[in-house]
Amino acid sequence: MTQIVDDQLLGELLRGGHPPRIDEAVYTTGYWYVRLCQAVLGASDRTGALSQPFAGQAPVMRERAIRRLLELPDEIGLVSLRTLGPVIARYRSRHRLNALGSEALAAAVHLGAAVFLSVPSPRLEDALGAEGLHVEVVG
Repeated sequence: MTQIVDDQLLGELLRGGHPPRIDEAVYTTGYWYVRLCQAVLGASDRTGALSQPFAGQAPVMRERAIRRLLELPDEIGLVSLRTLGPVIARYRSRHRLNALGSEALAAAVHLGAAVFLSVPSPRLEDALGAEGLHVEVVG
């Protein structure tokens, strides 16, 4: 099986954590990856839910995690929008999702993946469930 993790869970993995399902391939989406990059690399004096865990690490660990953020490890997959574009378009009229949710749904459909979220997302959860995909809020 395959699992897709959101931006907060991706950050946890890059800081040395484990995916929700240890023995399955891990993917994320482009939007979740970009949001994490923007939060961590753009953080200044104030930190938020995505950047604070990086800022709170010891300097050596933070530098390692940021290197992994800048060059996403090969073991974390990312499906191209070239592939997902038609899938997003196909499901767009069926589900009223924003761009982030549309990409997550399309990636899950394309990969036949379970989706793991760090916080509830009712519309995305409903769409994934309607398409027969497993979605779980963890953390």
